[in-house]
Amino acid sequence: GLSMAPLHYWPLLFVGLGTLYFAQFNSSKPLIAFVYGWLFGFGYFVISLNWIGNALLVEGNDYKWAWPLAVSGLPAMLAFFPALAIYFSRRFFNKTAFINFIAFLALFFASEWLRGHVLTGFPWNLHGYAWGNSLEMIQIINLSDVYLLSALTLFWGSSLGYLCTEKNRKFAMAIFVSTIITFNGTYGYGVLRLNNAPDSPTTNLQSATSILLVQPNINQSEKWERDKIESHFETTLSLSAPQNPEALKTFIIWPETAINPVFLNNEIYLSMIREMLSLYPNDVVLITGALIRNDEDDSYSNSIVVLNKSAQIIGRYDKTKLVPFGEYIPFQDWIPLETITQFSGFRAGNGVSTLDVGNDISISPLVCYEILFPSSVIDPNNKPDMIINVTNDAWYGFSAGPHQHLLKARFRAIEENTPVIRAANTGISAIIDPYGRYIVKTELFEKRAVGYVTP
Repeated sequence: GLSMAPLHYWPLLFVGLGTLYFAQFNSSKPLIAFVYGWLFGFGYFVISLNWIGNALLVEGNDYKWAWPLAVSGLPAMLAFFPALAIYFSRRFFNKTAFINFIAFLALFFASEWLRGHVLTGFPWNLHGYAWGNSLEMIQIINLSDVYLLSALTLFWGSSLGYLCTEKNRKFAMAIFVSTIITFNGTYGYGVLRLNNAPDSPTTNLQSATSILLVQPNINQSEKWERDKIESHFETTLSLSAPQNPEALKTFIIWPETAINPVFLNNEIYLSMIREMLSLYPNDVVLITGALIRNDEDDSYSNSIVVLNKSAQIIGRYDKTKLVPFGEYIPFQDWIPLETITQFSGFRAGNGVSTLDVGNDISISPLVCYEILFPSSVIDPNNKPDMIINVTNDAWYGFSAGPHQHLLKARFRAIEENTPVIRAANTGISAIIDPYGRYIVKTELFEKRAVGYVTP
């Protein structure tokens, strides 16, 4: 668990995975191996995901009582994925260490993949993310996605346990040599790709194009207080003043739900947006998260809207992958609870899409944790110039959560060879180039607007 962001103590992978393999192979019964696998998974997820419980501790939240369940319940469920993989490798493939090792790797990887896909999936902290602080090691995902690096990581980490088990010297030497070759080959590929990367970030934008990320740092407990909503809006507007007025085109990015449901239908607030945009002498577009009320069915959409200089909506995307228990309650007919966000009736969008934002520039809009899902962040038939990810990590306080969330955006940029522009209410806002390099980056809980102009 400590190998994940923000610590990235990746040598612990060899200790943890190696010990797990050794314990599995030498367990007296398949059921004992299952227990080992479950305990391993539970410990891994408790350590690396305990920050999830912070969402329940936000002042005014009615579900503080459920904190122990959130911190332990989700890890307890996720632990069944590695536990079943360990059980089957011990149950059916234990005749020789070599066959068992191959089965162990295949089944463990399958459990990682299933965790990322079953019931909408939760591909958080796949083992490949342990390398997130090494640009060289993570370049390999450009050939596929993070699952490739996870498969390699499982192989490298488990090999130590295998080498302590295997009595056949030829097989042991083959695995040892394969580990050295694949590890160094992965690193070497990363060095080669970075050495051939351009010095300036490739953003597919014309020169003198500006991107302004606005991070208003609004406290989550105050975000939806009626007497403070207008003040929050004014804060966001004030941070949006031009930093590079000479830019020929400016994209202003506001974070998730920066616009209240009433703002887009209220001429007073629209005029405030127009006044801010009028400060830009040249072309300007506002891309912002918005909570939108759908009058036709009295539902809400967690959306991204694109506004031109006249504050007219020229594009809209509705979040498709909703957060279980945050934006909808699974099997709500049987679980009559309200969501943690205290908004009910969220409506899912129609899937990933590409929006035209003018001047032959297109974006793939993603809201919050939609950035988690490898190979599901762009329309392959209409590839965008940029991925825009708006989010709000204020729920999770000073914890590993915002760092891990940012890392997912870094991986998607490399996988898709496409810049990721990330704006957070608070959390960490960043512009990430197709090589995973941070071009600009804020700090956690920092009230700031940061800009970048293409050369």
